[in-house]
Amino acid sequence: MSDKLTREEVATLIRACQIQKKQGIAPDTSISGICHAAAISRKTGYEWLEKFGTQQLDKQHELADVLSTLQRDYEQLQQAHDDLTFEHKGLELAWEIHRVDELLEEKKDISGRKNRQRE
Repeated sequence: MSDKLTREEVATLIRACQIQKKQGIAPDTSISGICHAAAISRKTGYEWLEKFGTQQLDKQHELADVLSTLQRDYEQLQQAHDDLTFEHKGLELAWEIHRVDELLEEKKDISGRKNRQRE
């Protein structure tokens, strides 16, 4: 073999071995032997390969595109989440530094006294 096998090719070859074992076809069976076992001509076998083999590849490419889009969307969402978390922590720190809770409590006390005086 001159080039490394792709993931798809490895998966296809493994699946082919599984089918051969299940159907009782010898691993070294030729294309003619496979077509004979399926009771079809070699021409029909190659037509099926072109028709159904390309459909599988098209589906794999489509799924790879969907996966790529999902990964990109995930990274964008993760970045947005990280940004919001950072901003939230900053606001919490600012709230604590400026003692906003205490100021709000004082304001409640003052507004409560004014309402009581009017009554």
